[in-house]
Amino acid sequence: MNQWSTNRKRIILILVIFVLVVLIGAPIYFFFHKAPTCFDKIKNGDETGVDCGGSCELVCTTETLPLLLKGDPQILRVATSTYEVALLIQNPNVSAEILRAPFTISLYSANSPLPLKTIGEETFVPKNSSFGIFEGPFNFPGDVPTRATFTWAENALMWQKDLTPTPDLKISDEALSKTDSEPRLEATITNPNLVSVMNIELVAFILDENGNMVGASKTFVDNLDAGQSAPLIFTWPAPFQGNPATFQIIPRILPNKSYLK
Repeated sequence: MNQWSTNRKRIILILVIFVLVVLIGAPIYFFFHKAPTCFDKIKNGDETGVDCGGSCELVCTTETLPLLLKGDPQILRVATSTYEVALLIQNPNVSAEILRAPFTISLYSANSPLPLKTIGEETFVPKNSSFGIFEGPFNFPGDVPTRATFTWAENALMWQKDLTPTPDLKISDEALSKTDSEPRLEATITNPNLVSVMNIELVAFILDENGNMVGASKTFVDNLDAGQSAPLIFTWPAPFQGNPATFQIIPRILPNKSYLK
């Protein structure tokens, strides 16, 4: 009987301790325990870096391919003392984009190591595509810009996932005319998708027979409804500084109107 009484007391004590752990210990644990998040500045959960990778929206820089410059930035004279600068960039990352990528363009003359002008801007980097950067016009009444450099603010590039399908846009009916006076490039853009596409930037590049850029221009289309087409017109005030042989029109769908300038 004494042995049974002792065992019964032990069982009751164990049950009391278990109830206390459940009623007191569990709430204390959940009160003080912080679940891993993508914003706690700690590498935890399924993250492959600090607050990036895994199920986080941000993609770790170490898991991305570098952006590719398709040639050097080109300085283009559009009129006396008036210049523009343009370049083509490719993002080879299939599902990663940058909403606002800071960059710097510096323009130099042949007479000084100091830049004539430095441009600091931000641009949208769409996933898995090529896009154009086009800045200007700039006035240089004195010295003539002969060289330009382009650099990203690498530490400020914030890659993020984009798994949504990119709408397909069709460019057709391209025609370049008046190249000996006031060049004009006309084309048609069509939205073959089942949804509307908004905030479409288009940059036209004119190339000579060696593939060198001799002209560039930019236009915008605010909205294209499903199945709709719209005309595109790019113009220049003077002949190109070189013989135009080919051209390409690069569309980029911007996230919103704040990117338009």
